[in-house]
Amino acid sequence: MDEIQQLVAQNEIRNLVARYAHLVDDAQVQPWSELFVEDGRMEAWAMPLEGRPALVEWITGVLAGPTLRHIMGGHHVVVDSDAEAHGTADMVLLAAVEGSWVVAAAPRYVDRYVRTESGWRFAERILEDRSAKS
Repeated sequence: MDEIQQLVAQNEIRNLVARYAHLVDDAQVQPWSELFVEDGRMEAWAMPLEGRPALVEWITGVLAGPTLRHIMGGHHVVVDSDAEAHGTADMVLLAAVEGSWVVAAAPRYVDRYVRTESGWRFAERILEDRSAKS
């Protein structure tokens, strides 16, 4: 894979991560779930989730709670091959409280990506708790 192909892959993966945040914030559950491969895995707050049905059930529960907003940044992508990559992305999770946004958490995602016929998808997303320490 040459440098141009690597840059294109990195850009596509960064867009995948941004789309993840936008779709969940807009409660677009089905398109959000399709950002994962069919047997995609996610670990959220130490809860393992495997496959799209488990992901849909989990995110539906999340969306039934307080209104949230995901701000993604600090994204690092390593392209391992034409079909695989890995990376990390920091997140600031905001929660709506009395008409204002307040910081609810600031975790990090540790990701594995695979290229499919539909483009890059999440094979695995692990949400690492990065709670503030005094």
